[in-house]
Amino acid sequence: MYKVYAVTIVIIALFVVNFSLLLKNSRDNFVIPYYFEEVSDQREQAYILPISGPNYIPILDSNISKPTISAKSALVYDTRSSRFLYDRNTDMELPIASLTKIMTAVVALENMSSDDIVTIAEDSMRVDGEKQDLYLGEKMSVRNLLRLMLIESSNDAAYALANHAKRKGIDFIGIMNTKAGALGMKNTIFNDSAGLNDNAHSTVSDLIRLVEYSLNYQEIWDISSEKTAIVESSDERIKHSITSTNRLLGMIKDIIGGKTGFTDGALQCMILVTSVPGYPGKLISIVLGSQDRFGDTQKLIEWTRTAYRWK
Repeated sequence: MYKVYAVTIVIIALFVVNFSLLLKNSRDNFVIPYYFEEVSDQREQAYILPISGPNYIPILDSNISKPTISAKSALVYDTRSSRFLYDRNTDMELPIASLTKIMTAVVALENMSSDDIVTIAEDSMRVDGEKQDLYLGEKMSVRNLLRLMLIESSNDAAYALANHAKRKGIDFIGIMNTKAGALGMKNTIFNDSAGLNDNAHSTVSDLIRLVEYSLNYQEIWDISSEKTAIVESSDERIKHSITSTNRLLGMIKDIIGGKTGFTDGALQCMILVTSVPGYPGKLISIVLGSQDRFGDTQKLIEWTRTAYRWK
């Protein structure tokens, strides 16, 4: 009999313990939905950011006022964070004058050998109706034509490259526009290799795509960082002493390279690529339709370096 009582008591005790645990779990279940709701909210917020995690550097100090510039459109872009650090009318379509020559250089390097020898014909002389940079019958390598074009901004050299390609059956301007499309430059049209035709146009946001792509060609930016140079014809009989159109060389530290542009319709334009000491990215500054391309560019670079924290 005592054994029956003992078993009964044990069964009742186990029942009471199980009931207590069940009741506790039931209470806990009332808290769980709120917990999951909170976690869910946190996850939704987290997925707004890139999967690789947030990249806050560089960090803007909003107390430092933006510079006043004359350019119709302008942009400063950081290649590491892929961010616009300064922007003004980024999608405004404007003529870009000799900034066109960055695309000309890219297409030349991708479709010709730098050692190709170009014979200068009449259609590559005094193409702007003013300055003559080359001589009839002069022979010059593609590499040296690029130097004339990117340092001195020679329009003759830009036309000589395009005309040489044409004689080889290459639609140089067509390839320039095809390349623009491939790079996602949706608001860009090129009409000539020098940028003399102001019916052509682009935007600063499109030009960022071009410049970032062109950084794959170190030769372009090494050339564009030269202040002066002697460029010879292939037979070394003719020597061209040239000076860069970029007056910021030597004035701003850590310049990687740049390109100027001007026509009456485009006004003053400029691309400048610089670095920040200790920072792995590059800064690309572009101004279009400026009254003072050097002043505007210098203001933008100095403001960007000061207004942002880089570490």
